[in-house]
Amino acid sequence: MSGPAASSAATGLRRPSALPPVSDADLDRGARELIDTCLAVGASDRVLVLADEATRGLAERIVTAAARVADDARLHLVPGLDDDYPAAFAEIERAIAGHRPTVTAFAARDGDDRLAWDERFWALLDGVGARHAQLTALDRPSLGIGLAADYREVARFSELVRDRLAGATTAEVRNALGTEIRFTLDPARPWTAFTGLYHAPSEGGRLPQGEVFCSPIGADGVIAASVLGYPFNASTGLLAEPVRFEVRGGRLVGLEHPDAELAARLRAWFDRDEHAGRIGEFAVGTNRACTALSGTLLFDENVPGCHIALGHPFGDYTGAHWHSEVHVDLVVERPTITVDGAPLLVDGRYPDPLPADWSPE
Repeated sequence: MSGPAASSAATGLRRPSALPPVSDADLDRGARELIDTCLAVGASDRVLVLADEATRGLAERIVTAAARVADDARLHLVPGLDDDYPAAFAEIERAIAGHRPTVTAFAARDGDDRLAWDERFWALLDGVGARHAQLTALDRPSLGIGLAADYREVARFSELVRDRLAGATTAEVRNALGTEIRFTLDPARPWTAFTGLYHAPSEGGRLPQGEVFCSPIGADGVIAASVLGYPFNASTGLLAEPVRFEVRGGRLVGLEHPDAELAARLRAWFDRDEHAGRIGEFAVGTNRACTALSGTLLFDENVPGCHIALGHPFGDYTGAHWHSEVHVDLVVERPTITVDGAPLLVDGRYPDPLPADWSPE
């Protein structure tokens, strides 16, 4: 999606992340996990990594990891999507048609997240049956921490959390920054686990990964969001002061932030259509390798904690069949979450060790 919301914001909006530094060895480990586990690349695969100049160095590490196991692994640079989307898309189209890859990874910048919403792109991948990793604006924490996890363990734990949440009727979220919101859940609606494992032809999605989500039927309270989703993410990062969203009856009724320009941009965005300000998603992060927020949505959605989306509910996964052109994730930092009165996370941490009644056996 595009629009004025993609304009730059004052650097005073941001604060630094508490994540540890990422070494080159971490980056290489993440690239290998992406290739070996997430995408299950084999000798006969044709691997195509799409990047721009800003992400070229990280993308080259992915190509190197792929070349260990596949005879055909290559990097293709595309124009900046934020500068000229039609030209960039045409180049992506030429690269896929010319190479006919069985595995693709997109690592270039895309501040408006247009490619992920472009049905033509997914049709191109379906046409060649490619397994795909959407690594938009790939950065060091995403590759060296978020992707350097054990993804079989991420999948196992995500499915465990999904099973724990199935059938729930209420969830409450609080944090020290002012979040206090209660969700009403329909036990008949599914919870979906995104595991980051894409092994069948035409499977794909965002990476890093690790989340479990549903669409609530009601919500009341306040969300204090420390990270905003697309198209605001690139210009705001990890906010020094959270944006506070007031929700009543499952809909946005007000928002506040000290930066008047940002608040105005947000209000305009959530007024774009009938359901733009409606709660569409409640998700919990399940990648325990991600220990703190980075300011990059691609990473932060997976941090143990939660994100709450206003707008489109992705009904194919959630069973909520209404539509919006808007979907903006609001990441809550270090929340305490209770589900049907029982704690799920406390201050952004899962129980360790897990309680006996979490075990599927």
